[in-house]
Amino acid sequence: MTNIIVTGGNGFIGSHLVGALAGSGKNRVTVFDLYPLTYGALPAGVTFVQGNLADANLLRRTLEDQAIEVVYHTAWSTVHETALKDPVADIEINLMSSVRLLEKCRDTGVKRVVFISSGGTVYGLPESLPVQEDHPTNPINAYGVTKLAVEKYLKMYLHLYGLEYVILRPSVPYGPRQNPHRRQGAIAAFVYHGLRGEPVTIWGDGEVSRDYFYVEDMTSALLAALDVASTPDPIFNLAGMQAYTLNQLVQVIEETLEIKMQVRYEQARKFDVPQLRLDIRAANERLGWHPSTSLPEGIRRTAAWLQKWVD
Repeated sequence: MTNIIVTGGNGFIGSHLVGALAGSGKNRVTVFDLYPLTYGALPAGVTFVQGNLADANLLRRTLEDQAIEVVYHTAWSTVHETALKDPVADIEINLMSSVRLLEKCRDTGVKRVVFISSGGTVYGLPESLPVQEDHPTNPINAYGVTKLAVEKYLKMYLHLYGLEYVILRPSVPYGPRQNPHRRQGAIAAFVYHGLRGEPVTIWGDGEVSRDYFYVEDMTSALLAALDVASTPDPIFNLAGMQAYTLNQLVQVIEETLEIKMQVRYEQARKFDVPQLRLDIRAANERLGWHPSTSLPEGIRRTAAWLQKWVD
Protein backbone atom coordinates (compact mmCIF):
# COMPACT_ATOMS: atom_id res chain seq x y z
CA MET A 1 0.00 0.00 0.00
CA THR A 2 1.22 3.49 -0.87
CA ASN A 3 0.25 6.36 1.41
CA ILE A 4 -0.88 9.24 -0.79
CA ILE A 5 -2.23 12.71 -0.12
CA VAL A 6 -4.13 14.79 -2.68
CA THR A 7 -4.17 18.53 -2.10
CA GLY A 8 -7.35 20.00 -3.51
CA GLY A 9 -8.83 16.52 -3.51
CA ASN A 10 -12.40 17.82 -3.37
CA GLY A 11 -12.02 19.82 -6.58
CA PHE A 12 -12.77 19.05 -10.21
CA ILE A 13 -9.60 17.11 -11.06
CA GLY A 14 -8.71 16.12 -7.51
CA SER A 15 -12.00 14.35 -6.83
CA HIS A 16 -11.68 12.19 -9.95
CA LEU A 17 -8.12 11.34 -8.97
CA VAL A 18 -9.09 10.42 -5.40
CA GLY A 19 -11.78 8.07 -6.68
CA ALA A 20 -9.35 6.35 -9.02
CA LEU A 21 -6.60 6.04 -6.41
CA ALA A 22 -8.97 4.64 -3.79
CA GLY A 23 -10.67 2.35 -6.28
CA SER A 24 -7.41 0.64 -7.24
CA GLY A 25 -7.18 -1.00 -3.82
CA LYS A 26 -3.43 -0.33 -3.81
CA ASN A 27 -3.36 3.01 -2.02
CA ARG A 28 -4.22 4.60 1.30
CA VAL A 29 -5.54 8.04 0.36
CA THR A 30 -5.86 11.30 2.29
CA VAL A 31 -7.58 14.42 0.97
CA PHE A 32 -6.27 17.79 2.14
CA ASP A 33 -8.58 20.59 1.08
CA LEU A 34 -9.62 24.05 2.18
CA TYR A 35 -13.21 23.35 1.23
CA PRO A 36 -15.66 20.75 2.55
CA LEU A 37 -16.92 17.87 0.47
CA THR A 38 -18.52 19.00 -2.78
CA TYR A 39 -19.44 15.87 -4.72
CA GLY A 40 -20.93 13.59 -2.10
CA ALA A 41 -19.24 11.15 0.22
CA LEU A 42 -15.59 10.26 -0.22
CA PRO A 43 -14.78 6.71 -1.28
CA ALA A 44 -14.54 4.20 1.55
CA GLY A 45 -11.28 4.33 3.46
CA VAL A 46 -10.30 7.86 2.34
CA THR A 47 -9.31 10.27 5.13
CA PHE A 48 -10.37 13.91 4.86
CA VAL A 49 -8.42 16.75 6.46
CA GLN A 50 -9.97 20.18 6.02
CA GLY A 51 -7.31 22.84 6.18
CA ASN A 52 -5.29 25.54 4.49
CA LEU A 53 -1.89 24.91 2.92
CA ALA A 54 -0.83 28.08 4.71
CA ASP A 55 -1.18 26.22 8.01
CA ALA A 56 2.32 24.77 8.23
CA ASN A 57 1.70 22.94 11.50
CA LEU A 58 -1.43 21.18 10.26
CA LEU A 59 0.27 20.32 7.00
CA ARG A 60 3.30 18.80 8.69
CA ARG A 61 1.17 16.92 11.22
CA THR A 62 -1.00 15.45 8.46
CA LEU A 63 2.00 14.29 6.42
CA GLU A 64 3.52 12.69 9.51
CA ASP A 65 0.34 11.14 10.92
CA GLN A 66 -0.60 9.58 7.58
CA ALA A 67 3.01 8.56 6.79
CA ILE A 68 2.66 10.15 3.36
CA GLU A 69 4.97 8.87 0.63
CA VAL A 70 3.48 10.57 -2.45
CA VAL A 71 1.85 13.99 -2.77
CA TYR A 72 -0.45 14.91 -5.65
CA HIS A 73 -0.54 18.69 -5.67
CA THR A 74 -3.74 19.70 -7.47
CA ALA A 75 -4.81 22.61 -5.23
CA TRP A 76 -4.76 26.00 -6.98
CA SER A 77 -6.94 28.96 -6.03
CA THR A 78 -6.87 31.16 -9.12
CA VAL A 79 -7.64 30.99 -12.83
CA HIS A 80 -5.97 32.96 -15.61
CA GLU A 81 -8.09 36.07 -15.20
CA THR A 82 -8.09 36.27 -11.39
CA ALA A 83 -4.34 35.66 -11.18
CA LEU A 84 -3.74 38.62 -13.47
CA LYS A 85 -6.11 40.88 -11.56
CA ASP A 86 -4.21 40.28 -8.32
CA PRO A 87 -0.79 38.77 -9.01
CA VAL A 88 0.40 39.43 -5.45
CA ALA A 89 -2.46 37.34 -4.05
CA ASP A 90 -1.68 34.65 -6.62
CA ILE A 91 1.88 34.49 -5.30
CA GLU A 92 0.79 34.49 -1.67
CA ILE A 93 -1.96 31.90 -2.06
CA ASN A 94 -0.51 29.54 -4.64
CA LEU A 95 3.26 29.93 -4.94
CA MET A 96 4.04 30.40 -1.26
CA SER A 97 1.72 27.55 -0.27
CA SER A 98 3.34 25.27 -2.83
CA VAL A 99 6.84 26.02 -1.55
CA ARG A 100 5.63 25.52 2.02
CA LEU A 101 4.27 22.14 0.95
CA LEU A 102 7.64 21.18 -0.54
CA GLU A 103 9.39 22.18 2.67
CA LYS A 104 7.11 19.93 4.70
CA CYS A 105 7.58 17.12 2.20
CA ARG A 106 11.33 17.41 2.70
CA ASP A 107 10.97 17.49 6.48
CA THR A 108 8.70 14.44 6.68
CA GLY A 109 10.35 12.09 4.19
CA VAL A 110 7.89 12.29 1.29
CA LYS A 111 9.38 10.48 -1.68
CA ARG A 112 7.58 12.00 -4.69
CA VAL A 113 5.46 15.02 -5.63
CA VAL A 114 3.19 14.95 -8.69
CA PHE A 115 2.35 18.51 -9.73
CA ILE A 116 -0.36 19.66 -12.11
CA SER A 117 1.19 22.57 -13.97
CA SER A 118 -0.30 24.24 -17.06
CA GLY A 119 0.45 23.30 -20.63
CA GLY A 120 -1.82 26.12 -21.75
CA THR A 121 0.18 28.91 -20.12
CA VAL A 122 3.78 28.05 -19.18
CA TYR A 123 5.02 28.08 -22.79
CA GLY A 124 3.58 31.47 -23.71
CA LEU A 125 3.31 32.23 -27.42
CA PRO A 126 4.32 29.09 -29.35
CA GLU A 127 7.30 29.30 -31.65
CA SER A 128 6.12 26.16 -33.43
CA LEU A 129 3.27 23.64 -33.21
CA PRO A 130 2.81 21.14 -31.72
CA VAL A 131 4.62 22.34 -28.61
CA GLN A 132 7.09 19.91 -27.07
CA GLU A 133 8.18 19.87 -23.44
CA ASP A 134 11.56 21.45 -24.26
CA HIS A 135 9.91 24.48 -25.88
CA PRO A 136 10.99 27.80 -24.27
CA THR A 137 8.83 28.78 -21.30
CA ASN A 138 7.83 32.44 -21.53
CA PRO A 139 4.33 32.75 -20.02
CA ILE A 140 2.30 35.85 -20.87
CA ASN A 141 0.02 35.73 -17.85
CA ALA A 142 0.48 35.56 -14.08
CA TYR A 143 -1.12 32.12 -13.81
CA GLY A 144 1.57 30.63 -16.02
CA VAL A 145 4.36 32.47 -14.19
CA THR A 146 3.44 31.00 -10.79
CA LYS A 147 2.91 27.51 -12.22
CA LEU A 148 6.33 27.70 -13.84
CA ALA A 149 7.86 28.96 -10.60
CA VAL A 150 6.61 25.85 -8.78
CA GLU A 151 8.19 23.72 -11.51
CA LYS A 152 11.53 25.44 -10.88
CA TYR A 153 11.25 24.84 -7.14
CA LEU A 154 10.56 21.17 -7.77
CA LYS A 155 13.74 20.90 -9.82
CA MET A 156 15.66 22.62 -7.05
CA TYR A 157 14.29 20.30 -4.37
CA LEU A 158 15.29 17.26 -6.44
CA HIS A 159 18.80 18.61 -6.90
CA LEU A 160 19.32 19.64 -3.27
CA TYR A 161 17.29 17.11 -1.32
CA GLY A 162 16.48 14.19 -3.63
CA LEU A 163 12.71 14.84 -3.58
CA GLU A 164 11.39 13.14 -6.71
CA TYR A 165 8.80 14.91 -8.83
CA VAL A 166 6.63 14.47 -11.91
CA ILE A 167 5.21 17.52 -13.68
CA LEU A 168 2.12 17.20 -15.83
CA ARG A 169 1.31 20.07 -18.20
CA PRO A 170 -2.32 19.65 -19.29
CA SER A 171 -3.91 21.64 -22.06
CA VAL A 172 -7.64 22.00 -21.24
CA PRO A 173 -9.27 19.15 -19.30
CA TYR A 174 -13.06 19.15 -19.06
CA GLY A 175 -15.86 16.95 -17.82
CA PRO A 176 -18.24 16.25 -14.94
CA ARG A 177 -17.67 18.20 -11.70
CA GLN A 178 -16.23 21.22 -13.49
CA ASN A 179 -17.99 24.31 -12.16
CA PRO A 180 -19.63 26.09 -15.13
CA HIS A 181 -19.67 29.38 -13.23
CA ARG A 182 -15.90 29.76 -12.92
CA ARG A 183 -14.22 31.92 -15.53
CA GLN A 184 -12.29 28.91 -16.83
CA GLY A 185 -13.39 25.83 -18.71
CA ALA A 186 -15.08 26.67 -21.99
CA ILE A 187 -16.83 23.32 -22.48
CA ALA A 188 -18.53 23.26 -19.07
CA ALA A 189 -19.62 26.88 -19.44
CA PHE A 190 -20.79 26.52 -23.04
CA VAL A 191 -22.73 23.32 -22.37
CA TYR A 192 -24.34 24.72 -19.23
CA HIS A 193 -25.52 27.94 -20.84
CA GLY A 194 -26.45 26.17 -24.06
CA LEU A 195 -28.74 23.76 -22.20
CA ARG A 196 -30.37 26.73 -20.47
CA GLY A 197 -30.87 28.62 -23.72
CA GLU A 198 -28.57 31.39 -22.52
CA PRO A 199 -25.91 33.19 -24.58
CA VAL A 200 -22.22 32.32 -24.22
CA THR A 201 -19.39 34.83 -24.41
CA ILE A 202 -16.37 34.35 -26.64
CA TRP A 203 -13.42 36.69 -26.23
CA GLY A 204 -12.16 37.64 -29.68
CA ASP A 205 -13.26 36.21 -33.02
CA GLY A 206 -13.60 32.62 -31.82
CA GLU A 207 -10.49 31.39 -33.60
CA VAL A 208 -8.53 30.74 -30.40
CA SER A 209 -7.77 27.02 -30.47
CA ARG A 210 -7.00 24.42 -27.80
CA ASP A 211 -6.71 20.61 -27.60
CA TYR A 212 -9.41 19.76 -25.05
CA PHE A 213 -9.40 16.38 -23.35
CA TYR A 214 -11.70 14.51 -20.98
CA VAL A 215 -11.02 14.48 -17.23
CA GLU A 216 -10.99 10.68 -16.92
CA ASP A 217 -8.23 10.57 -19.53
CA MET A 218 -6.28 13.01 -17.37
CA THR A 219 -6.87 10.81 -14.33
CA SER A 220 -5.26 7.87 -16.11
CA ALA A 221 -2.15 9.99 -16.74
CA LEU A 222 -2.05 11.00 -13.07
CA LEU A 223 -2.18 7.35 -12.05
CA ALA A 224 0.66 6.52 -14.43
CA ALA A 225 2.77 9.29 -12.86
CA LEU A 226 2.72 7.41 -9.57
CA ASP A 227 5.10 4.70 -10.77
CA VAL A 228 6.96 6.20 -13.74
CA ALA A 229 10.72 5.90 -13.39
CA SER A 230 12.46 8.97 -12.05
CA THR A 231 14.51 10.92 -14.61
CA PRO A 232 16.33 14.27 -14.51
CA ASP A 233 13.43 16.11 -16.19
CA PRO A 234 10.12 14.21 -15.83
CA ILE A 235 7.72 16.65 -17.55
CA PHE A 236 4.78 15.52 -19.67
CA ASN A 237 2.31 17.38 -21.85
CA LEU A 238 -1.28 16.14 -21.73
CA ALA A 239 -3.81 17.09 -24.38
CA GLY A 240 -6.59 15.91 -26.63
CA MET A 241 -6.59 14.18 -29.98
CA GLN A 242 -6.81 17.40 -31.99
CA ALA A 243 -7.21 21.15 -31.52
CA TYR A 244 -10.56 22.92 -31.89
CA THR A 245 -11.25 26.63 -32.23
CA LEU A 246 -13.96 28.07 -29.99
CA ASN A 247 -16.19 28.44 -33.04
CA GLN A 248 -15.68 24.77 -33.88
CA LEU A 249 -16.35 23.87 -30.26
CA VAL A 250 -19.71 25.62 -30.38
CA GLN A 251 -20.56 23.71 -33.55
CA VAL A 252 -19.64 20.33 -32.01
CA ILE A 253 -21.75 21.08 -28.91
CA GLU A 254 -24.72 22.08 -31.07
CA GLU A 255 -24.47 18.94 -33.19
CA THR A 256 -23.86 16.60 -30.24
CA LEU A 257 -26.63 17.92 -27.99
CA GLU A 258 -28.97 18.97 -30.81
CA ILE A 259 -29.33 22.52 -29.52
CA LYS A 260 -28.81 25.98 -30.98
CA MET A 261 -26.43 28.22 -29.08
CA GLN A 262 -26.39 31.99 -28.85
CA VAL A 263 -22.88 33.44 -29.09
CA ARG A 264 -21.81 36.90 -27.99
CA TYR A 265 -18.35 38.08 -29.10
CA GLU A 266 -16.34 40.44 -26.91
CA GLN A 267 -12.95 42.09 -27.33
CA ALA A 268 -10.03 39.65 -27.26
CA ARG A 269 -7.98 39.37 -24.07
CA LYS A 270 -4.21 39.93 -24.25
CA PHE A 271 -3.42 37.14 -21.78
CA ASP A 272 -4.97 34.42 -23.96
CA VAL A 273 -2.52 32.45 -26.13
CA PRO A 274 -4.15 32.50 -29.60
CA GLN A 275 -3.21 29.01 -30.82
CA LEU A 276 -2.00 26.01 -28.87
CA ARG A 277 -1.50 22.34 -29.64
CA LEU A 278 0.67 20.20 -27.39
CA ASP A 279 2.90 17.33 -28.43
CA ILE A 280 1.98 14.34 -26.23
CA ARG A 281 4.47 11.79 -27.55
CA ALA A 282 6.49 11.79 -24.33
CA ALA A 283 3.41 10.89 -22.28
CA ASN A 284 2.58 8.16 -24.77
CA GLU A 285 6.08 6.68 -24.77
CA ARG A 286 6.94 6.94 -21.07
CA LEU A 287 3.56 6.91 -19.32
CA GLY A 288 1.85 4.63 -21.81
CA TRP A 289 -0.82 7.32 -22.04
CA HIS A 290 -3.07 8.52 -24.82
CA PRO A 291 -6.48 10.22 -24.66
CA SER A 292 -9.28 7.84 -25.57
CA THR A 293 -12.50 9.84 -25.17
CA SER A 294 -13.75 11.64 -28.27
CA LEU A 295 -14.93 15.23 -27.92
CA PRO A 296 -18.60 14.42 -28.71
CA GLU A 297 -18.63 11.57 -26.19
CA GLY A 298 -17.02 13.75 -23.54
CA ILE A 299 -19.54 16.51 -24.21
CA ARG A 300 -22.42 14.05 -23.81
CA ARG A 301 -21.08 12.87 -20.45
CA THR A 302 -20.49 16.44 -19.30
CA ALA A 303 -23.99 17.48 -20.32
CA ALA A 304 -25.51 14.54 -18.44
CA TRP A 305 -23.78 15.68 -15.26
CA LEU A 306 -24.59 19.36 -15.81
CA GLN A 307 -28.32 18.65 -16.11
CA LYS A 308 -28.61 18.91 -12.33
CA TRP A 309 -27.27 22.47 -12.54
CA VAL A 310 -29.76 23.31 -15.28
CA ASP A 311 -32.92 21.79 -13.75
